[in-house]
Amino acid sequence: MNKTLKYISPAKSFTEALPLGNGSLGAMVYGGVPEEKITLNYDTFWSGTGHREEKEVSTDTLEYARKLLFEEKFWEAEQYMKENMLGFYNESYMPLGILNYEFEKIEEPQEYVRSLDLEKAVLTSEFKAHETVYTSRMFISNPAKALVIRITSNGPDKLSLRVELDSKVEHLAKTENNNCLLISGNAPSNVQPNYVECDHPIVYEEKNPGMAFCCYLQAVHIGGSATVSSDSLSIKDADEIVFYLTAADGYKGYDQKIETNPEACEKNCRDQIRILNSKTYDELEKEHIKDYQSVYKDVSLELDGEEYDLPTDERLRRVQNGKQDLGLSCLFFHYNRYLMIASSRKGTQPANLQGIWSESIRPVWSSNWTTNINTEMNYWLNGPCNLIESFEPFVDFVEELSHAGEETAKKQCHCSGWTANHNVDIWRQTGPVDGEPKYAYWPMGGVWLCSQSYEYFRYSEDLKALKNKIYPSLRGSVLFCLDWMQQREDGLYYTAPSTSPENTFEDDEGHSCGVSYMTTMDLAIIKELFANYLAAADVLGIEEDLIKLVKERSKLLPGYQIGKTGMIQEWIKDFEKSDVGHRHFSPVFGFHPGHSIKKTDTELVQACQNFIEEKAENFKQQIGWSCAWLINLWARLGDGTKANHYYEELLRQSVYDNLFDLHPPLGETEGEREVFQIDGNFGSASGVAEMLISSEKGKITILPALPDSWKNGKVRGLLAAGAIEVDITWKDRKPVSVSLRSSSDQNVSLFYRNRKLAEQIELKKQEQQIINLCSC
Repeated sequence: MNKTLKYISPAKSFTEALPLGNGSLGAMVYGGVPEEKITLNYDTFWSGTGHREEKEVSTDTLEYARKLLFEEKFWEAEQYMKENMLGFYNESYMPLGILNYEFEKIEEPQEYVRSLDLEKAVLTSEFKAHETVYTSRMFISNPAKALVIRITSNGPDKLSLRVELDSKVEHLAKTENNNCLLISGNAPSNVQPNYVECDHPIVYEEKNPGMAFCCYLQAVHIGGSATVSSDSLSIKDADEIVFYLTAADGYKGYDQKIETNPEACEKNCRDQIRILNSKTYDELEKEHIKDYQSVYKDVSLELDGEEYDLPTDERLRRVQNGKQDLGLSCLFFHYNRYLMIASSRKGTQPANLQGIWSESIRPVWSSNWTTNINTEMNYWLNGPCNLIESFEPFVDFVEELSHAGEETAKKQCHCSGWTANHNVDIWRQTGPVDGEPKYAYWPMGGVWLCSQSYEYFRYSEDLKALKNKIYPSLRGSVLFCLDWMQQREDGLYYTAPSTSPENTFEDDEGHSCGVSYMTTMDLAIIKELFANYLAAADVLGIEEDLIKLVKERSKLLPGYQIGKTGMIQEWIKDFEKSDVGHRHFSPVFGFHPGHSIKKTDTELVQACQNFIEEKAENFKQQIGWSCAWLINLWARLGDGTKANHYYEELLRQSVYDNLFDLHPPLGETEGEREVFQIDGNFGSASGVAEMLISSEKGKITILPALPDSWKNGKVRGLLAAGAIEVDITWKDRKPVSVSLRSSSDQNVSLFYRNRKLAEQIELKKQEQQIINLCSC
C-alpha cells in the first residue's frame, strides 16, 4: 500500500506545497526549480505583548440580559448583549520566515518529481538538468529541533546556490561566519483579525514590543566555496550542501513575561546549531525517523482495489471526475495522521485552525483555537487512531485554560470554577471576543474542551494525567456550570444566555436571533461534562460532596426535545429555522461526539438522523469540517455507505492538491476566497476509525459501519477505549480475524455490529490475543 504523496511539478501556491513539522517548527516546501521557496512557522510565535484583556460585566448587566431572555425578548436581549457583554479580539498566529534558494544555470529541469514519505516524514525532490541529477532530501527533526536539508548532484555539473532568509514580520537580516544567515526582530504588538476593517490592523509599538524571534540558517558544503553579502549566502561548485535551520522566540508561557530582546533568541539558535554540528546528516535523519515512527506506530489501512501509480494530484482529479480510488482513500487517512504528528508533539502547542502552517500575517480567523467545534474536532482522531503522544498538547492546553479562565468566570459570569468562550489565543484569552453574540458569547467552550480532554484518558488509561490535569479541569468546569445554570419555576435548571454556535432562529417578529436560553448544545455538553466528572472521580476513588450535588443536578436538567417535524430541537422552543443548511450540527452533540444519546434511545436517534438528513440536503456550501462531522455521524449511525459517501465527497470537493482541507468563502465579512483549515483533515480520519471500530471500557465493536465498497481489507493498530490496540482483517465485508493487544490486564467483550462474538476475553499486558472468525 502506497504511503507517499507524489507530484511531477513544483508547487505554485501554498496549497500545493508539502508540509513538514515537528509540532513546533513547521515548513511548507514548494520544491521549486530553479527557485526553491520554503515558508516557515513556529508554534508559539504570535502577535501580542502577553497582556490578556478581560472585560468586566456587572451582575446587573448579566441579570438584565437573563430577564429579557426568560421573557422571550430574544432580539432585544441579543442587541443588549452586543453592546454590553462582548470583549476584545484575539491576537494572531504569525508567519516566521521564508527560506529561498536559487539553483544557478538551471533553466529547464527534466524528469522532475517531489514526494513526501508518510512513514518516514521525509520529503524528497529530484530533477535532471544537463545530464546531472539533483536531489534534495529534507525533514524537520523533533529530537534535533531543526529543519535539515541535504542537496546533492550526481553528474558532470556541481551545485551552485544563492540563499536568502526573509520574513513578512519586520526584521533585520545578517550573515555570520561566512556560512550562516539569520533574521531576527519582534512580532507585532497587535494584529487585528483578517475580517476586521480598521486603519491600522498591524501595529508595532517600540515601547511595548511583541515577542522577539530569530530564524538561523547554517550551510555546510562539501567541495566548492562560500561567500556572504550583507543578507545572502552564495555557494559555488559544491558536491553536496547541507542546511541546518533552527528557530526561537520569546514566548515563555501564557502567564510569563515575554522576551523582547532578539539577541536572546539569536543565542538560543546558535546554541542549537552547535549541537547539530556534533552529528552527521545521516545520523540526524536516522534519529529523526526513529523518533517519528515511535509516534506514527504500525498503524495502517489497506483496502483491496486497483493501485494507481500516478501523481497524487492526478489521482485526486480522477476522483473528482467520478472515478473510485480506494488507495487514495487510504493515503488520505495516513496523511491526516501524519499531519497530526507534524503539528502536535509532546511539549508543543496544540494544532490550531491551520495546524502549524500559515503564510499570512493576518491569517483567516487569526489561525487561533476555535472551541465551538474546530479545536475539539482536531483531536477526535487521536484516541482511535492511536496518536496518544500527540494528544498531550491538547490536555496541557485545557489545563492552562482552566487557570486562565477563572478570571473570566468571575468577572464575566460571576461564577466559581472556570470558563472559556469560542476563541482562544496563545495568551489564553478566555472571554468573549467582539463581533456578534451568536458566535462570540459561548461560555460552553471550556465545557466541551473538558470532555475532549477526558477522551485522552479513555484511550490512554493515563492515571497520572487524569489525577493531575484532567480531573481538576473537569471539576472546575463542573463548578462553573452549577453556578451558571438558573433554576426556573418548573424546578429545572437552564443556562442563560445560551447560543447554538453561530446559528440563528426566527422570532415572532421575523428577526434572526442567535441567543436564547438552554440550547440543546448547552444541555448535551453539560450532560457529557457531568458524566465524565463522575466517571473520573470513580476511577480515582475520590469522595466529595460535589459528587452528590452533580448527581442531584443531573436529575434537574431539562430533557432533549423533538420538534413538530420529527427532528431534535436546536433551541428551547421549536422556532422557525433561519438557515436550514447551517454548517454546525450542534443539536446532535449528545449523539456524536458525545455519548448521552444512546443507540438504544431509538426515538431520539431517529430525531437526530432526521436533523442530519435535512441539514445535509440543504447545505449551501461544501465545508470540509462539516463534511467530516457527517462522516462521523453516519458512521455512528451504522451506515458505512453514507459515511463513505461524505468521505469521498470531501476528497471530491474539499481538499487542495496537497490534500489540505479546503474551507470555502463564507462571504459576510470573511472575504470571497477559499482557505486552508485543518479540522476537516483530522475529522475525516476520525470518521474512518468510527467506521471500523467502536468502543467503550470493556466492549469493542468491530466494523460497525463498513462501507459497501470496502469489500476486502485490513486495518492495523487502531486503539480502543482501555488502551487496547486492535487489528482487523475482513473479506466479503465480514471479519476474518481480530488481534487485540492491551497495555494492561483486563477483560473485554467483542462484538461485530450487534452480534456478540466473544464475552470476557482475558487480555494480558502486552500479549497479543488473536481471534479467528470462520463465519459471521
